[in-house]
Amino acid sequence: MKLSGKKLAVVLVGVMLMESIAPAAVTALAAPKAKVDKAPKQTSYERERSEEEWAKLRDNVLTWDEIRDLVHEYNPTVSSLWINYRDNDNGGTYDLTYDDVINNIETTYSNSIGISDAQDASAELTRKTALASVDTTIQNSDREIVTKGYQKTEVQTAEAIKQKIIGIYTSELNSKLYEITVNNDKNLLEQAQRKLQVGTGTELDVLKAEKTLKDDETALQKALSDQIKNKQTVLVNLGWRYDAEPLICAVPEVTDEMVNSINLQEDISKAYGNSYVLAIDEKKLALAEGDGTASSATLTLSSDQNQVQSDMTSVYNSLLTAQNELLKQQLDEMNLTETLNQVTRGYATGSNSARELENAQFNLEASKLNTELKKYALQSAYFTYISYRDGLAGTGTNQTS
Repeated sequence: MKLSGKKLAVVLVGVMLMESIAPAAVTALAAPKAKVDKAPKQTSYERERSEEEWAKLRDNVLTWDEIRDLVHEYNPTVSSLWINYRDNDNGGTYDLTYDDVINNIETTYSNSIGISDAQDASAELTRKTALASVDTTIQNSDREIVTKGYQKTEVQTAEAIKQKIIGIYTSELNSKLYEITVNNDKNLLEQAQRKLQVGTGTELDVLKAEKTLKDDETALQKALSDQIKNKQTVLVNLGWRYDAEPLICAVPEVTDEMVNSINLQEDISKAYGNSYVLAIDEKKLALAEGDGTASSATLTLSSDQNQVQSDMTSVYNSLLTAQNELLKQQLDEMNLTETLNQVTRGYATGSNSARELENAQFNLEASKLNTELKKYALQSAYFTYISYRDGLAGTGTNQTS
């Protein structure tokens, strides 16, 4: 049995984006007007969103704009982070003072000694290590730092899922591309075999054609598998069963005007202000009391500031490359369209063979599919760029892949 909408049970997976999928338990949706004051099936309490907002999240339609909200509520990793944060809100876990940390260290030490000499030695070592990192413990307990870290994980997850949605469509296109390629390979193999029979071809030509066919058949199966895998990954990370059939959104269009209007230097400045990494670094520096900790925090902040600029430059260059690749592919499609027109006219007059016509038709069909793939590559690069500008720059350009 499948759920008609998003399931509210947290899927038990231990990674941010599952690469292997297992069936999940069926869970009934909450009643539309339920006013429960707890959230065991989602991150937020019912009262924290309106009925209309919950209805939109729980319908059987996935829209691009609601991806982050779905990640917040239903992604296993992200939901567990926020629920744990809330559960420990008043438990003395956050905003520890120097005295809090010292008292915790000494209490732990006192409770650990007196059992054996070995236990005493271990407790003493643990105490020394803890005392040497008091500043770090205080920093890691800071509520703002914890919150920024969780927000960063949430945004990274949402962006990774967007890339997986793009992957659903690109793997579908690759399946179509390899399907027509396999059919063309079969024709070429038959042609090589006929030439061999009449003495105008070689066994090596046949072997090469057989290998090409086999390789493309393998690629076709991989593309089909990738399409299923990408879809299931998206579903279970946004609250559906792995075998659900929601309506999945199209990827928003990206135009040349959108790319050409980008001002890299302005966006680098925005990235400095938006970066989760830099915000965490700055707060750690503000909390640092010891000279060593302050010096280390200063170096980290400087390094990450450089990384923000490097990341933005890298993803911008990738975006321009994707734009140029699409333009070249569109020109290739135009040329192949003209070639097909010429061959079609030639075939009608007898100057071109049926095989030449088939080749021209195949080349144009493949080119059209490659044009669509290049469009998705541009969309992927653009949304990666925007995500870096809006907060993800600072930890390297592979963080959302």
